[in-house]
Amino acid sequence: MQIVDINSEYYPDTLRDIEDPPRKLYVLGDVLLLSEKSIAIVGSRKCTEYGRKQGTKFAYNLSKEGFVIISGMAIGIDSSAHIGALEAGEKTIAVLGSGFNNIYPPENKKLFERILNNKGAIITEYQPNIERAPDNFRKRNRIISGLSMGVLVIEAAQKSGTGITVGYARRQKKPVFCIPNSLENKKGEGTNRLLKRDAILATDVNDILEYYNMKKIKQISFDEIEKRIEIPVKPEYAKVYKIIEKGPIHINQISKETGMSIGELNSLLLMMELEGLISNKSGNNYEVIM
Repeated sequence: MQIVDINSEYYPDTLRDIEDPPRKLYVLGDVLLLSEKSIAIVGSRKCTEYGRKQGTKFAYNLSKEGFVIISGMAIGIDSSAHIGALEAGEKTIAVLGSGFNNIYPPENKKLFERILNNKGAIITEYQPNIERAPDNFRKRNRIISGLSMGVLVIEAAQKSGTGITVGYARRQKKPVFCIPNSLENKKGEGTNRLLKRDAILATDVNDILEYYNMKKIKQISFDEIEKRIEIPVKPEYAKVYKIIEKGPIHINQISKETGMSIGELNSLLLMMELEGLISNKSGNNYEVIM
């Protein structure tokens, strides 16, 4: 772990210039990444499948064009953004709202390790033993937007923490990009509202590249990305794992999608839990441990 003081040569200028910059940063991984060209990707923790796919796709393609992806390592859109960058073979930065000894959410411990193993960076302004607190997460959002050249909102409800990040971005005079959402999607109401105000419409990665006067590309679709993703489980788990990976899902729905009986699934899911691949949150709702 490195401690980077605000007067250090490694402290990023983009962060030094914001209102109320953190006096110290605790850094695991590549400290030089903090001064690289970067984009923040944020959105709902309880995202839809549409949001997960778009978060992964945008992060993957932006990473391939040289942007370091920054997010908060929460479940939902944050995780999809980090994973998109990692699947592209690129580096990503996670900004925590707690100390390194209190990783949150705990189910993202594997994602935490994967970011570091891929030579990314994980940072926080909190000492290692500081526990998570609602105000800590709100404050860390100023770092997410402060480090970045702009903020991309994938999916956000009418009232959400994403709005706090957008507020910081506006005060820091950073562009805010948003992808459009269905009018029937409650979890995308906040995103559409931002587009009605002053956010920049991003229907694909080229809208963002054009803003920065970068050459347009042929972006890779989520389906193409998914084909390249190597499922990190035994073959006998793969079908069930891919279904659970899309988000928290009840055993009855898993049974419906796989055609497996509840009895068969109970045995398989128990083995997957024991191997640390999935967790049973409550009431037989399962999710992948990132």
